[in-house]
Amino acid sequence: MQANRDIEFNVLENNAIGRNLARFRKFKEKKALEVADYIGIGEAAYTKYERGESKITVELIQKVSEYLNIDPLQLLTTNEGHVVENVSNSPFAINGTVQTTNDAQNQAILTLIDSVVEMNKRILELLERSRK
Repeated sequence: MQANRDIEFNVLENNAIGRNLARFRKFKEKKALEVADYIGIGEAAYTKYERGESKITVELIQKVSEYLNIDPLQLLTTNEGHVVENVSNSPFAINGTVQTTNDAQNQAILTLIDSVVEMNKRILELLERSRK
């Protein structure tokens, strides 16, 4: 899946995912400025993502989920009214079914999963090298 990582993938459901960015941020009691600072952009640019006015990329999802300490898939798949239910699940674990709305979201989820798998492989390699 290396080739996919070189292509910037835009999620088409900007409004729904943007609302999830805002919901989870508020649930975690963080300000938009704090998230924006962490991911390295201005507050105005970040709030455009929350409002669905800017294309949301897998890279943005990964950075925001890292900062908020939540599973990135939750930002893509959580439906309105289910934030508390999903936040209470173990981070980075999927319990039950993941429901998406279209092929673009499915592809974004697969890209995120591939990224996590690749990251875990690299961590294992580093750990093995450090033991030698």
